Amino acid sequence: MPIITLTTDLGLKDYYLALVKAKILSQIPDAQIIDVSHSINSFDIAEAAFVLKTILKEFPKDSIHIVAVGSQAVDDIRHIGIRYKDRYILTADTGLFSLIADQHPDLVVELQMNIESDVLTFPIRDMYAPAAVFLAKGGTLEVIGRRTEQLVERMSVKPTTGSDFIKGAIIYVDKYGNAISNIDANLIKEIGKGREFLIGFAHKGAEMTEIKKRYSDTPMGDRLALINTAGHLEIAINQGHAANLLGLHKGAAVIMTF
Repeated sequence: MPIITLTTDLGLKDYYLALVKAKILSQIPDAQIIDVSHSINSFDIAEAAFVLKTILKEFPKDSIHIVAVGSQAVDDIRHIGIRYKDRYILTADTGLFSLIADQHPDLVVELQMNIESDVLTFPIRDMYAPAAVFLAKGGTLEVIGRRTEQLVERMSVKPTTGSDFIKGAIIYVDKYGNAISNIDANLIKEIGKGREFLIGFAHKGAEMTEIKKRYSDTPMGDRLALINTAGHLEIAINQGHAANLLGLHKGAAVIMTF
């Protein structure tokens, strides 16, 4: 049975998530449902895209990934199914796919599910969950959607570079206060060419000149930079909250000079 993952901004306080899982489990009692995150900031498409891009490649072929962030029913929002790198993505056409894609999708359809009510008030339950069930049972996107070539585009925030610098920004802060930038290891290698460097940001006096391999490579309470599991430059404090202590909230600048 294919895996179904859920990435949402629903949180865990309310009953909404249970309704979604009930919709799936009532049709597939032994479904493998994986909670990726339900703590995405409300309506934050870029954050959801970062999370999806990070985990997507780790899941097996034919896994089904529901992403519902700011996807409540709005008349001019389409709901889509995407076949991409042998996996399925079910989401709203809000530009999320353009933020994760490094190649063209194999197929995109506008979902045409028959819903139980004339009013679509909860798309993740009323449309994405039934679509996921259909796909998990061996169905194809062409049956539940109309092929489309049009997708909303969003401009991703990319680092700016010169011969001796990379200027990036914090794009995600995790539960521990680790601040993850949009600077990745490949870019550091391309621009840095093995040269010495300085990592700096708005908080003066907190610059760093090396990248550690693990959090424990620095004493408790000390700051560090490392390349995280997603391949991005991360600023952390060993058992501390880097985002708060260093002012590294989303959008804060991170500059590497070589």
